[in-house]
Amino acid sequence: MQQKSFGRLPPVSALTLGGGGLGMLWGETTVEECVATVHEAVASGITLFDLAPRYGDGKAEEIVGTAFAGQLPPGVRVTSKCNLGNAPPAEIETLLRRSIEGSLKRLRLDRLDLFFLHSNVVPDAAYLARQPDAAARMTLYATFVEHVRPLFERLVGEEVIGAWGLTGIGHPDTIIKLVGERPAPSAVQCIANLLDSPAG
Repeated sequence: MQQKSFGRLPPVSALTLGGGGLGMLWGETTVEECVATVHEAVASGITLFDLAPRYGDGKAEEIVGTAFAGQLPPGVRVTSKCNLGNAPPAEIETLLRRSIEGSLKRLRLDRLDLFFLHSNVVPDAAYLARQPDAAARMTLYATFVEHVRPLFERLVGEEVIGAWGLTGIGHPDTIIKLVGERPAPSAVQCIANLLDSPAG
């Protein structure tokens, strides 16, 4: 398995094991089969697990916690995510910390290597108002800059997370703007599907 540099993060495998299947989102399976999949992935050289609480209501994270009993193999790293939406600023820290604490408990770990904001960062309230059906998945740029990004930096300083990133869907110009600002995200997770790509 090729190892690739990953920005400021340590190198990781070119392929990642996503948590959707481990969370049984794509169909019924068993805990035993999922744990076996995790072990086979590591045996094949995969060193990055892309997880989130929403993958099976925490099942994917529980599977990885069970597979390794809280002791990740050397070089193996885990990510998790939180959809913040358009939460009031006073609630942001509580929501993000609660999400991280839940993930760490399920994973049986003390730290996440990479934590993604899974909301779409959008330019302003006018943009959000034009997308009422998707508003629950959108975080305003000003909210991110004033409240979320400083908290992410504090969480890195507290060693609760190793780094933070963004889900790169929703409003590409805003994501590009954030990549150019400092502090910048360590990673941006983009979607590219050869059959039906929303990544254009």
